[in-house]
Amino acid sequence: MKPILLSLVLLLLLPAVSVRPVQAAVDPFYQSLLREGVQQYDLGDFGSAVRSLRLACFGMLDDPTDLGGCLVHLALAQDRTDDGEGFLETFRRLSEVEERFQAYTKSDLTPELRADLERRLVARVPAAALRSVAAFKALADRKAEAKPAGASGPGKPVVSQPAGPKPLTSEERDGMSRARKVLSGQANAKDLRQAFDVARSIADAHPESIEAQHLAAEAAYRVSRWADAARYFQRGGEPPADQPELLFYMAVALYESGDHAKAAEVLKRSLPNLQRTPYVDAYAKKILG
Repeated sequence: MKPILLSLVLLLLLPAVSVRPVQAAVDPFYQSLLREGVQQYDLGDFGSAVRSLRLACFGMLDDPTDLGGCLVHLALAQDRTDDGEGFLETFRRLSEVEERFQAYTKSDLTPELRADLERRLVARVPAAALRSVAAFKALADRKAEAKPAGASGPGKPVVSQPAGPKPLTSEERDGMSRARKVLSGQANAKDLRQAFDVARSIADAHPESIEAQHLAAEAAYRVSRWADAARYFQRGGEPPADQPELLFYMAVALYESGDHAKAAEVLKRSLPNLQRTPYVDAYAKKILG
């Protein structure tokens, strides 16, 4: 009887070993966290999106393709919260799963989402790190093309005459008009983010253009990118008194990014010509005390 019992035991154990899937399905809980994180991102709640997406990615370690898409969303949310260190760490994780499983290449991402990520990779990731991953190698070349003239690295310095301001191209002016139209209407979070991306790219390409800086600052304000809004306002200079709304946006951006004293100065200049609303009054109370 003992051999028979042993055989029965082995037969009972075999299904537990043989039916285990090579790649486990992602738990619905983590899928719902991913959806929640994406929704929070679309609504402009980037801090909450980072928290949700970080947990969602943790639950997708057994599914590289889903993990790749989750990491892309996480990186973009970290970029929106100016978490440069977190962004680079997420890029390293994305690079690892891309090299082993082509998780980024095979993930089901829209062209717009890929383009958004790749713009931020060019801006934040060193060229050597981009060049080390086949899927991102071309971005290193794009980064090199965007390098300022005269920054030639080690070796004999390049001496060049300072160039005058570059005029805005017709395409850039069209982009600014589209962004301004979005900002002037009742736009959703996605359209506002796209308007900010367009305005930001033009402002960065034309740091001498006050118009471009103020547009980027207003767009950053509309998506609660306080540090970005304050930076673009400071680069473009304080708006004139006949633009009280812009002055108010600058005051709020400065206050939310920590410069309370300067925020109070700017707000005092905006209030005499600014239409008062409960929202304005609430910020006036916070900033002025």
